[in-house]
Amino acid sequence: MMAASNAAARRQRGAALLVFMLVVVVATSVILLGAVRRDAQITRRQTDTREVLNVARQALLDYALLRSDRGDGVPFALPCPDIDDSGGFADGEAHTSACGAPGVTVAGRLPWRTLGVPALRDAAGSCLWYVVSGGWKDAGAQTAAMINEDSNGALRLYDVESGALLAGSRPADRPVAAIIAPLQPVAAQMRPPSMPGRECAPGAVADDYLDTDVASGISNASLSGIPDTIDVLAATSGRQATHNDRIATVSRADIARYAAARPDFTARLRDLGLAAAACVADYAAHNPGGANDRRLPWPTGVALADYRVDASYDDTAGGPASGRLADIVDDSNAVTGNAIARVLSDCDPVAVPAWNASTAARWSHWKDHFFYAVAPSFAPDAAVPSACSSCLTVNGAGAYAAVIVFANMRLDGQVRDAPPLDADTRQFAANYLEGANATVPGTVTDFVSGAATATFNDMLFCIDPALVVSEC
Repeated sequence: MMAASNAAARRQRGAALLVFMLVVVVATSVILLGAVRRDAQITRRQTDTREVLNVARQALLDYALLRSDRGDGVPFALPCPDIDDSGGFADGEAHTSACGAPGVTVAGRLPWRTLGVPALRDAAGSCLWYVVSGGWKDAGAQTAAMINEDSNGALRLYDVESGALLAGSRPADRPVAAIIAPLQPVAAQMRPPSMPGRECAPGAVADDYLDTDVASGISNASLSGIPDTIDVLAATSGRQATHNDRIATVSRADIARYAAARPDFTARLRDLGLAAAACVADYAAHNPGGANDRRLPWPTGVALADYRVDASYDDTAGGPASGRLADIVDDSNAVTGNAIARVLSDCDPVAVPAWNASTAARWSHWKDHFFYAVAPSFAPDAAVPSACSSCLTVNGAGAYAAVIVFANMRLDGQVRDAPPLDADTRQFAANYLEGANATVPGTVTDFVSGAATATFNDMLFCIDPALVVSEC
């Protein structure tokens, strides 16, 4: 009887152990399954956020590419953000006329309405934010005086996890814009509720959406507000309790590749070069010496105080014989007696129909790419009547009064940085021109022309002794 009772007790204890083990297994499975589901949900949210950031990035590239179609001659600039709820701007509209002083980097909501896309939200349902470098913003009268494929951005991107720079270690790599997904609120962030009739919540304060990295002190919500200053943003790809901003960037190289892919891009630059050469040739038509006085203006130097400002392109009396193409020609006028103050800005559209407001605007944004040489026989201090006793050649042939060289897209090894943000490498012609052309400034008399290759892409425009302009 006692043996039977002990056996029954053992069976009960065994059953209880089995039940306990089953409970443990089930509980563990639930915990593990929950963790897997949370990981999958986080991964899905990260993937969704990456996708919406890519959509926003593509919309910005499209804006830059198509902007010139809305106004011929304008640069490939990026829109201003939707900065706040003031000034009568609609939800999602770029604050073009209220975007800060020239050179000031600005942050706000992504201007989805201006970009022609729906209000883009991250995986947490937050509208995207956006930062644009001051030198790249499409800000009406406050747009930078010169924007082209060599204009560096004013942003650096710092990685919260590693402490490394993700973008901006070199001037050319600094982003020109950044799109930020705020995701869920962290720390003490308090976000306003949505409002009927609006896509994004009104009264948005950057601190309630954009995070601060405690270790580095970098705050995505706080920019310097100072012109021509580099601002640093912090991004994370992991799960930080106090920082979860995800960031996608746009570089100057992204825009340059996109712009160069336009089928009309090279043709527009060629037309600009021909028009500029025609304006230089037309200068001689205004010399007081009559038809036989075909003297042309001097160039300016290759090194300039500020490459962005039109007034920096001022001729230099007495040479050098080659340099950058000048606009202001007062020193030349003092010798020739010509009354044209600016050979390009004052170019006569009747005499040069290809030169109009759009062409002038395009030149203003590409002016640092123009180099120019005048033959001694046609310099301001040459004898009159003009005759080709000492002229220029191209590829060892021809006889030209002047040669204009347009430095095309930057090739490998060429660095075109400039103050105030960077050391001046634009002062070296070799960072723009190739072959013998790169000896500007100097006494180069035989220029090089040819088909564009991986190592040569200069475009040459010649003015002959009769002042006829051609591509050469």
